[in-house]
Amino acid sequence: MNSRITVNPGLDLTARTAGGITIAELTGELDVASAPILREQLLGLLQPGSSRLVIDLSRVSFCDASGLAVLVNTARRARLLGGFLRLAAVSPQVGQVLNITGLDRHLANFPTVQAATAGGAPDAHRRNPGAAAIGRAARAHPMPANRRTGTPPVPADAGELRGAVAALLACADAWHDADPSRRFTPALRAMDDAHDGTDNAALDTAARSLLSALARHPLTPSPAVAATATRLRRVLNPAPRLATI
Repeated sequence: MNSRITVNPGLDLTARTAGGITIAELTGELDVASAPILREQLLGLLQPGSSRLVIDLSRVSFCDASGLAVLVNTARRARLLGGFLRLAAVSPQVGQVLNITGLDRHLANFPTVQAATAGGAPDAHRRNPGAAAIGRAARAHPMPANRRTGTPPVPADAGELRGAVAALLACADAWHDADPSRRFTPALRAMDDAHDGTDNAALDTAARSLLSALARHPLTPSPAVAATATRLRRVLNPAPRLATI
């Protein structure tokens, strides 16, 4: 029997049990906005004697480092309970962030749900030295997804972008509180400087730099940060819609 949970307006979770393994399918956006509630829901699926968890990521249309941090914490809890967490059918959007953050080396990744529930070796790319070298290069020199595909970014609507940036900068204190390591400070400063000027191209570039930081570094969950990050991201780079079955 499937149990469907709406984590937040952007993410749904469906859970079922097969052969003593819980299979959780995520649909939507795995990001800083959904991270706090998703963490509670996934940890709630883990119980002593029932701590084997497979997460189907085939229908995740967007992912950032804060979303992946939830999976890392859940995997840690599963191991403490004597079980495991395995990723299955990772979407390209999740795969990029796994690669950029280096978490592809720490989270078992299987090509299908069936393979993950059956066990065996994770995806071959995790054992392939050539692929590992490519992953290290990508982590050392990350670039926006649109550059990886060879297409230039589509400039955002200037009015919408300025509105989203203004809303984010109004919550600068919340961003600083959510980022104790100050990894986002350079991007925030650049965006503030660009917002003071009239060069919309410079503002677009600064805002995309912040989105790039979101893919690499997790943030402490905060409603203000989640709302402003989501707004900015949707103005700059709307998540592609996945086909429905």
